Amino acid sequence: MSIQTPPTRSLLRNEAMAMSYLGELPAVLFPEVFKEAFARRHINIVKEMVAVWPFPRIAVGALMETPNLEIYKALLDGVDMGLKEEFQHRFLMTRLETLSITNYITSQRDLNSLSCCESLFQLKHLDLRGTVLYSLDLMPLRALLHKVEDTLEILQLEGCRMIDSQLNALLPALRQCSQLTKINLYKNDFSMHILMALLQHTDNWNKIVVEQYPAPLECYELSHVSRERFSQLCSQLMATLRAIRQPKNIAFASKMCQRCAKHCVYTQVTRLCRCWH
Repeated sequence: MSIQTPPTRSLLRNEAMAMSYLGELPAVLFPEVFKEAFARRHINIVKEMVAVWPFPRIAVGALMETPNLEIYKALLDGVDMGLKEEFQHRFLMTRLETLSITNYITSQRDLNSLSCCESLFQLKHLDLRGTVLYSLDLMPLRALLHKVEDTLEILQLEGCRMIDSQLNALLPALRQCSQLTKINLYKNDFSMHILMALLQHTDNWNKIVVEQYPAPLECYELSHVSRERFSQLCSQLMATLRAIRQPKNIAFASKMCQRCAKHCVYTQVTRLCRCWH
């Protein structure tokens, strides 16, 4: 007796029918139906399919032509559903270790949802580079960081356009992330005061290898880097850190120079953009 399977697009025209049919869907048809549901943003179907996925892994990177946090959330919700129902598969047996959402203009609702997803609570790598966080309440991100403070190894927040008050909100969680090996905060707008506060509370970052920070806002005069201030202030930040622990690979970088499109970088010594040579 063979099972009659309707064409993918016909199946997806009726969401209720598609949801009820998943239990009978042959495994060989899962990738095709999933791809179509993913492309058409059928959130509920995507979530249900992830929860009953018959294969060891799901490759979705190639499907994300444009970032969509609702789809990301559907995937994560599906993982949670599968975990709760104790499905015995590679993708459903373990929690996510890496989450990468880059170059995305997020909303407060999007951010709130991340802190509620149990499948993220053992993250090792969180990458939000280019995700604009300016003007958002970062308490949900702080809550997530607290939940992963014993597992998080890499935190990338480059280009998130954060300001002092937002970094200040994250400080209580960041200081507890004792497993960090790399942190990237380039291209955010932080003052000398908040950068100093951050560095003074990193004494338990014993495993940190790579640290990348923005040069403080006080380094600029009318949007241009002041060579003297850049060297002086970055040197002070470095001295503050060395009084607490010995950094291995650390850099402070300015915004991109409007004339030569390069950055001034302070490591052990100052490396200025081409305009200063």
